[in-house]
Amino acid sequence: MLRYANGIVSLLLLAVFSAHAIMGALFCWSVASGEVGWVVWVGVCIAVLHVALSIGTTRHMLHDEVRPPSAKKKAHQLKKWISGVLVGVVGVAHVLTVFETRLWFVIVLTLDVALAAHVCVSAKSLVRDLRLAPNLRYVIRVVAIAIAALVGLAFIGTFVPA
Repeated sequence: MLRYANGIVSLLLLAVFSAHAIMGALFCWSVASGEVGWVVWVGVCIAVLHVALSIGTTRHMLHDEVRPPSAKKKAHQLKKWISGVLVGVVGVAHVLTVFETRLWFVIVLTLDVALAAHVCVSAKSLVRDLRLAPNLRYVIRVVAIAIAALVGLAFIGTFVPA
């Protein structure tokens, strides 16, 4: 049940991050206003819940006496945690950096890539947690990469940092 809940939360978080990235690109194009700060706070709350659930599922997996984790499973879990922590660290840097500076621009593009990488690493677990067809992991990866590429290209194509 914990894994299923974390899967739902993960999808919600992916939706909020994607919406935020798309709205950010539209804002830089001057197509959308910056009046959607509530989306960020929803994302923060979902991210905190995702981290808490991830701690619980990882702990459960590491202490499972019926099906002890293999070295491969532990390595995959480590990749998910490393990529997730990277998303978190770069996300905090994104929030703390002055908007429209060169550093902010680099951080935004780094966050774009880090989030896509985390989704790609975690997609296999996500479909398993949600009891979906295993081949859907490829769809999730393609969607995450497509959104990251479009948002990244939008920033590169329209934003020239001072």
